[in-house]
Amino acid sequence: MTIAYPRERVEDVLLDAPLPPSVRIFPTRHRFTPKGVGPSDSRFAGRADPYSVLYAAPDFATAFVEVVIRDRFAKRVGDRSVHLAELRNLSFTVIRSGSAVLRWLDLRDDGCLRLGAPTDAVRARHHAAGRALARSIHARHPDIDGILFPGRLTGFNVYAVFDRALGRVEADTAAPLATHPDLPDALRRYDIWIDHPKT
Repeated sequence: MTIAYPRERVEDVLLDAPLPPSVRIFPTRHRFTPKGVGPSDSRFAGRADPYSVLYAAPDFATAFVEVVIRDRFAKRVGDRSVHLAELRNLSFTVIRSGSAVLRWLDLRDDGCLRLGAPTDAVRARHHAAGRALARSIHARHPDIDGILFPGRLTGFNVYAVFDRALGRVEADTAAPLATHPDLPDALRRYDIWIDHPKT
């Protein structure tokens, strides 16, 4: 059952602000459409939903671990490597809205509590609660452009942009993920190394 969140509670957690320069990581096969989206399963959308969502984070390390690392090292104390081939299949872009102000459902800090939404919507590994929340917001509050939430793995800001707002967002030319200048620092921070193929 989808919950209809009352407008007065929604208003209490709205934030009107530009999308700051934020990193999006995606498969290199889509490098010529760096802000393109399509049906896929994610925290705030499922393949069967009538909308899609683009995710980006101002902090490179957050974008990297949310997209590439996720939970692969949970309960592992040995091998913390990422294959070079995996990185070569990924690209990044920087997206922003410039001077355009977007309207965000701000679920950071006590946002879920104030809205009356389950904290699983932003914190759980399973995405059912997040998808149910986003479906309700997207359908009943058409002025909302996306969701601002704390990344599950780092706690830093992540922006989920509904596809209906992408016309007010611009993207840089895509580049190989392995060339991002902040990648070495992210690898060191999380004690990850790149597994190069043996020659």
